[in-house]
Amino acid sequence: MKEEKQKIGQLRKKEIREAAKRCFLKKGFQNTTMEDVIIEIGMSRGGVYHHYANTNEMLKDLMLDGNHYRNSLIHEYLENNQGKDKYQQMSDILVEKSLANTDLMSLYTLLLQAKNYHEDLEKLYQELKVNTTNELSIIAKQLGIEADIFHDDFLVNYINGVILSAEILCARNSYSEHKKYIKESITNYIVDLEKKKEGNGEA
Repeated sequence: MKEEKQKIGQLRKKEIREAAKRCFLKKGFQNTTMEDVIIEIGMSRGGVYHHYANTNEMLKDLMLDGNHYRNSLIHEYLENNQGKDKYQQMSDILVEKSLANTDLMSLYTLLLQAKNYHEDLEKLYQELKVNTTNELSIIAKQLGIEADIFHDDFLVNYINGVILSAEILCARNSYSEHKKYIKESITNYIVDLEKKKEGNGEA
């Protein structure tokens, strides 16, 4: 009985998140209120507040949903592209992630734009950054890349710049047509890090 109630609760939360996502994409994150989400889903006010105290919590869970989905795509890619060298695989993963035309990328762009004005969203961004870079660092190690590719914020900032301009400047099609150059720049950066690591004699 308890397990059944938990399943129903998780289903309700997912329904609320999907309603919130529609509102965020239609009105923008900062312009969306709890009342907007309540109206969108058609659930009682108490029912929505039972699961979420504010729209920030909804956005956080939507981002986590997206991370799980992205990770499944990465593992599928790795299974189907074992013939490529490690640098190609890593740059493919990073660039395809950046250029994905999905609701997740649109939501992530909203987060990047809003985080400078909300301390709790900046905190959420930092949490997501740590989680994502940790997961991608593990994949890099599994591919045989020894250098810490996220040792500073360069690669994160570079990728975020691609994501923002793809969405805000409508540059996704242009980037997709010329993505080999983006991949080459990331590959060159990682190779250079590897050479520096070897030159320093790091274990």
